[in-house]
Amino acid sequence: MLQIIGLIIPIFAVIGLGRAAVSYQKLDAAGLAVLNGFTYWVALPALLIGSIAGSHGENLLEVSVVYLACCIAVFLMSMIICYVFIDRSVAHMAIFGLNSTYGNVIFLGTPVVSAFFGPEGVSLILAIIAFHSGILLPLAAALIELGTPRQGGVKAVLSNTLKGLLRNPIIMSIVAGFVWRATGLGLPSPIQHMFALLGPAAAPLALFCLGGSLPAVSSDRAIVTEATLATVLKLAALPVCIGLVMWQLGLTGLPWRVAVVTAAMPTGANAFMLARRATDFAATSASTVVTASAASVLTITLFLAYLR
Repeated sequence: MLQIIGLIIPIFAVIGLGRAAVSYQKLDAAGLAVLNGFTYWVALPALLIGSIAGSHGENLLEVSVVYLACCIAVFLMSMIICYVFIDRSVAHMAIFGLNSTYGNVIFLGTPVVSAFFGPEGVSLILAIIAFHSGILLPLAAALIELGTPRQGGVKAVLSNTLKGLLRNPIIMSIVAGFVWRATGLGLPSPIQHMFALLGPAAAPLALFCLGGSLPAVSSDRAIVTEATLATVLKLAALPVCIGLVMWQLGLTGLPWRVAVVTAAMPTGANAFMLARRATDFAATSASTVVTASAASVLTITLFLAYLR
């Protein structure tokens, strides 16, 4: 347990440093944008392609499909909870469902899994990311569009979402890594060395940028209550659901541990960004992101202690 705490504290300390740098104006918005850009377009793609192309992980497709199926099940359950107890707006239900299932698997999950499970764990989480990010966000966007009709309708939002995915360096890096891995060829030595230089920068930069990018929290009681409920669903219901289903299907060992820890990641900032662009529920998503991130310090530690 002490060993796990010793590994978790530095991870969240780097997040805290990013938050402090912005809060004390040691890093302005322009500087944070540059760091985010380098992390998103250079360091993370180098880590992703290098990790996948050189990996030998098993059960990648099975784990990813089961993970996504459980996410969709909890997403639908969360929408029902929102319908019964909070609001019957389709857009609000979709945002609440996304807040309860969309995890910070890129900027936080990848560094945590890399630290605890090594390269084989990274290849598993990257396969999860491809399904998790590529389907949950478009699903939520389409439902939001249904709830807040705009010019062009669902067809337009799905088209824009698909274009966004094709321009997304994270998704494209994962695809490129798996395509290269399928060829059976090793990475050329110069490219491998370049990735070896850039890849290690991804984890600390991602954590630092995550801290600097955390949104403000609302003090409204209704928003706090909703954020707390979404946090419980994200940090407890989702990992338990995924853990039980995978265990019943015989997907145990490293794939099981990686999937459960990945599910225990807090709500990702992309949920807040989608809410801010498309709905009036940005304050709820912002509060959920921060609440879940704070609570995950404890829950991730407990899950890791149980799974190791």
